[in-house]
Amino acid sequence: MPSRPHHSTCFARKIWTDVEMPNINKFGQTARSLNQEPPDSHRVEDTTTLTFANEPFSGFSVKSSTDHRKGRQRFPLTCSDYYLYQVGGKGVAPFAPANYKTFRNVKDYGAKGDGKTDDTAAINRAISDNGRCGPGCTGSTKEPATIFFPSGTYIVSAPIIDYYYTILHGNPIPGCMATLKATPSFSARWLLDSNPYGANGLAWGATNVFWRQVNNLVIDLTAIPATREVAGIHWPSSQATSISNVVFKMAQGTNSKHEGIFMEEGSGGYLGDLVFHGGGNGMTVGNQQFTMRNLTFWNAQTAIKQLWSWGWTYQGVSINNCKVGFDFTAVDGTALAVGSVVIVDSQINNTPVGITFGNTAGTGPATPNNLIVENLALNNVPTAIRGTTGTVLAGSTGRTTVAAWGRGNEYTKNTGPVKFQKVLTPNNRPASLLRNGKYYALSKPTYEKVLKSGFVTARSAGAKGDGKADDTAAINNLLASAAAAKKVVHFDAGIYRVTNTIKIPPGSRITGESWPIIMSSGANFNNMNSPRPVVQIGSPGQAGSIEWSNMIVSTQGAQAGAILIQYNLNSGSANPSGMWDVHVRIGGFAGSNIQLAQCAKTPGTVATKDNIKPGCISGFLSMHITKQSSGLLMENCWLWVADHDMEMPANNQQITVYTGRGLLIESTAGNIWLYGTGVEHHQQYEYHLVGTKNIVMGQIQTETAYYQPNPDALIPFPFTSAYNDVTIDKGQSGWGLRIFKSSDVLVYGAGLYSFFKNNDNNCAQVGQGHSCQTRIFSVKDSSRVSVYNLNTVGTTKMIMYNGNDIASANKNENGFINTIALFRV
Repeated sequence: MPSRPHHSTCFARKIWTDVEMPNINKFGQTARSLNQEPPDSHRVEDTTTLTFANEPFSGFSVKSSTDHRKGRQRFPLTCSDYYLYQVGGKGVAPFAPANYKTFRNVKDYGAKGDGKTDDTAAINRAISDNGRCGPGCTGSTKEPATIFFPSGTYIVSAPIIDYYYTILHGNPIPGCMATLKATPSFSARWLLDSNPYGANGLAWGATNVFWRQVNNLVIDLTAIPATREVAGIHWPSSQATSISNVVFKMAQGTNSKHEGIFMEEGSGGYLGDLVFHGGGNGMTVGNQQFTMRNLTFWNAQTAIKQLWSWGWTYQGVSINNCKVGFDFTAVDGTALAVGSVVIVDSQINNTPVGITFGNTAGTGPATPNNLIVENLALNNVPTAIRGTTGTVLAGSTGRTTVAAWGRGNEYTKNTGPVKFQKVLTPNNRPASLLRNGKYYALSKPTYEKVLKSGFVTARSAGAKGDGKADDTAAINNLLASAAAAKKVVHFDAGIYRVTNTIKIPPGSRITGESWPIIMSSGANFNNMNSPRPVVQIGSPGQAGSIEWSNMIVSTQGAQAGAILIQYNLNSGSANPSGMWDVHVRIGGFAGSNIQLAQCAKTPGTVATKDNIKPGCISGFLSMHITKQSSGLLMENCWLWVADHDMEMPANNQQITVYTGRGLLIESTAGNIWLYGTGVEHHQQYEYHLVGTKNIVMGQIQTETAYYQPNPDALIPFPFTSAYNDVTIDKGQSGWGLRIFKSSDVLVYGAGLYSFFKNNDNNCAQVGQGHSCQTRIFSVKDSSRVSVYNLNTVGTTKMIMYNGNDIASANKNENGFINTIALFRV
């Protein structure tokens, strides 16, 4: 966020300065299924298979332990069968100039994709056309764009410059993914630059780089000399961003200085379904927090080099034929900067050193490199984990599995801090959360198997998306008819204003182009004593599942009774629903009527229930997973109450918006998977788990409302037992995470942050006593709760258990943050 404190001690600010067919698996994806068990031989071969499928939707039976829904070969698809060719480009941007294009085919701008022509200028024209928000613009949601790359090889001789609110999107049909291939003379530091450096640093402050995606591409650096320092993607980024289904091709060998991804700053975030071939470092990364899932590395010198972090979760990583798997050592040999990391359900093969941490000079903070490893399969990895002084956990030249190992500070309800470095007892995982012993996961659908006839679009069904018309009836009719016909609903770009509840029936499959917005408006959503859902997924207790991706749910003006998303479906653990890149965004954008002009911060005024502006009270509850519901996976979903105005010329100035509650999970059956989710700036709490069970979370991230405790968490929304509200003391700020009367809650990384006190961030600075708020995390009347790598900022007490403070920040210092590696009750 714009005023988030800078932390110079957290990372080193040095800037490290014929294509193979993409890997394709039998489910018709390209970068998503290389986590299969390798053959018994020590040499792991990079083999692929290729089949096609295009069958009608028939439920959500998951046949794989990780990512994919099974399909059968019916007939081969051609590249032009991809649905975006057929239905894309019909959207609108209500606040953009006339004739603005929300969908741009790079070939329409002169790109050839023939493997010969230099397409650099044409691609950059496609991205920048119509005066979009590029370097020099602090932010804008007025000009969303999807930049589409048809199949082909696009020669690139200079950096491709990404813009704000942009999706770079290729064709996911097997054999059709576009390749961005660098020329031998390419001399820049990165091929795709999402945040260029200028005279004053990054074009966009990395903690404000939202709304970016890169999907379905091959990045090929192999023509560049191996000794030239170059990265495929430069990605200093934050929430609501993702890179998915991308293959990186780099020079191999000990002299390679190629990298797939370079990320040095930000507050993310999510990456997933990526394959890296070669490189000095497969990727080099640093950020406040991140979730990375389903990454596969082949023949790199080091698969992952971590520059710094507060909290990081790696899930489903496969490392093959590298020299080092994970490198968490100090960048400059002295100051440690990797705060905490979780590695879960991963494998390392034919790699001498699996994990290395520590520093060569033996200095650093008191609790450096907190690390938790759970379910790590090793094959021919002689050193499983190496520390500063040598091996701390031996591996094997054969096969072995690290059930659990960790280091850091440990707490129980009665003890702590206890410093440890040892083999651990792994979490007791509920069977309903697993597939073949690993946590269930499912990649965002790309619908490459569905032809045009299997889609229906929002604007063709009568919705306008212009931010003015009432689209309620058109959308509800569309969703009902599409579910009955088993068709996918494609929301064209636009702002869909609704005045009553949008109902998503079971069996729905919904995806958006350029982050279309469902925006509530009017009196129906403005009674905090009678809240109602803006988007309702199923009726209470109804059975079935849905898929929903790439959309935003928002409010317009005063909406004190709006529950933005209500999930009611009883999907069960066998056929769970999925939400990917579905975000709640309240205020701070054009058309919301909750911007700097209406809701500027007022730290100099004592806020009371009588003088708070009614027009700045918007949102009763961001998302509710109700008691009767079960079976929901959420990946890279951000529930955000805006702390600043994103539009020019506001220049990210802070605003104050009041939304009562964040994510409330009351599902009695549970079976909820939260991967890479964040909830920020709500009044009473960010995450609240009540009477639920069988929940896996990681990496989660929260921020306390910047205005608190002026007012505190008691106003403007009063306590209501109907929604299991929290009893809050006068002067208290909202909870980051509260677990109440729940069981089997497993947290694989949590960043709970309080950066401000009455919009002043001095309280979060080192040496200020962690004084932004007193408490941020509570567990009460609950059992079998396990938290790996709890990281806090600005809070005096880190854990309250059954009403007692059991962990203080000053006993768990870890650079800028405070960290507890293991907490179990």
